Amino acid sequence: MHECSGPLWPCALTGAAAALAGIDGIGVVIHGSAGCYYYPSSVLHLPLYCSSVTDRDIILGTEDALIRTIDAIRDTYDLIAVLCTCIPSITGEDIRGMLEEKYSDSARICVIDAPGFAGEYEDGFRSAIRAIDPPVSGTKTGVNIDGLSPFDPFRQGNFQEALRLLGLAGTAPGAALPFGNYRYGQPLSPYTLHTNPDLSLDLGESLGSLVGLSRLEEAVRRIASFSEGAGDLLEHDIPLASGKITAACDRFMKRFDPPRAALFGQSKTMQEIALMLEEYLDADILVIGSRNPPVPGKFHVERAKDYDTIVEILSREKPDLVLGSSFEKYACPGAAFVGVTPPLRGTIRLHSRPLAGIEGALALFESVLNACMDQAKKKRDDLSP
Repeated sequence: MHECSGPLWPCALTGAAAALAGIDGIGVVIHGSAGCYYYPSSVLHLPLYCSSVTDRDIILGTEDALIRTIDAIRDTYDLIAVLCTCIPSITGEDIRGMLEEKYSDSARICVIDAPGFAGEYEDGFRSAIRAIDPPVSGTKTGVNIDGLSPFDPFRQGNFQEALRLLGLAGTAPGAALPFGNYRYGQPLSPYTLHTNPDLSLDLGESLGSLVGLSRLEEAVRRIASFSEGAGDLLEHDIPLASGKITAACDRFMKRFDPPRAALFGQSKTMQEIALMLEEYLDADILVIGSRNPPVPGKFHVERAKDYDTIVEILSREKPDLVLGSSFEKYACPGAAFVGVTPPLRGTIRLHSRPLAGIEGALALFESVLNACMDQAKKKRDDLSP
């Protein structure tokens, strides 16, 4: 199982790094060992710095290692975000006090506790954004777009789809977080759309989520309260997409039975996808294996943070359709598979495919139906003499 090596789902440290390293003007320092730095650096592919504390530093104090790292980059960024890992958290060093004493402009340094035991990826993501406290201005126009995590393989596609939908609705986009078109300290617009409901942020008034056609329709209705252009989306674009999916699923079900599906990923996102699979494809949703703490919903949810649990769930449920990551793909090779959550290894991804919005729903069902048909044909061929 070499393909499935490495952490199954990242912790709060990677979430905090993902939230801040994508914001222009912020330099992120991981205060800990090189091992703590390696995983966030390898999966986020964004500029990160590390104090690289050694065994000697753990005994004598990590102050010098951190100061050397900060001094090397502090003139490059508006804010230095120091993410404290397990080492300074366990030893109890007063990192904040030390930095306030060392630097006269210590307001330009933000210290965030993000050890691996501090919580989930989503916890670290939200706590990091709260720590920098982006200002919200009632005088700004447009709609912010959040949930754009660099760990998410659908981030670029979700961003482009959100921009497209806002354009169709006659509304200008605001800041995109954390994406790079937002610079630290700039005021945000008073409204926010969520491209990932599991990473939604409390930044102004929430207009709702773009994952799932029903949630998208609710969000567009809220936009329609202040933008006259949203009517075409409600009257034409969303019904057209729904009709396309319905027609394709009806054709599929004339030839094949509805799939028995197991979904793995972030809880809220998988709940919305499961609702669409049930509505349009009459899918039997066997289980949702949640990477983060489950939220209440219509479907049976179990925590699935380790590979052994994934194998146990899939062996028990025996789905013929699996939505998830490379872990689920290798754990259940006999099922039709659609990748919807990282890691997605062993595949080439060149275009910016969304999971959110109209195009996200169309792309999802295109993948699901094709995967199910290919698997059905393979089984038929295997049974042929």
